[in-house]
Amino acid sequence: MEFVNTELHLSLLYHKAKESFEKCIRNDENQFLKDELSMPFDDIVVIEKDIKIVFSKRVFEEYNIEICLLLYAGNNEVGRYLYIENDKNQAIDDSLVLY
Repeated sequence: MEFVNTELHLSLLYHKAKESFEKCIRNDENQFLKDELSMPFDDIVVIEKDIKIVFSKRVFEEYNIEICLLLYAGNNEVGRYLYIENDKNQAIDDSLVLY
């Protein structure tokens, strides 16, 4: 098992997470999110927080990559977005939490 941790690869992972976040907030089924945030999503600044590799205790050969983005409005953190893909680079889950 080998991990590619070049700046280009990490940038690609953050880019995929940001694209997924945009799809999430633009999805018609998620229009209720606008009511939970007291400002337009266009005013949100997305900050790259971290990338984690999570192994299963049962199957060491399989792992997930979790990419975390922080959401800011001005100086206030208003939420976070987590994008998760498997060891085959397939998106498997995401999570948006607004504070």
